Amino acid sequence: MEQINNEDQKQYKVEIIAFTIEACSLIAQAGANRIELCANPAEGGTTPSYGFIKKAREAVDISLFPIIRPRGGDF
Repeated sequence: MEQINNEDQKQYKVEIIAFTIEACSLIAQAGANRIELCANPAEGGTTPSYGFIKKAREAVDISLFPIIRPRGGDF
């Protein structure tokens, strides 16, 4: 049987959105590479507060990408 050379395969990153600290922990445990951190899901996601970002950083050790969106609604 021929072995597959991993260097020839594309490496994909998995990023999942999170609106809670609990979601951040579950996402990290599931093996995602990074988290898009958002607040206000009813508004379609807005920039999380400093406190939320800090707590998320304490909860997980994977990359966090806080969304920069100061208000809900259309762009």
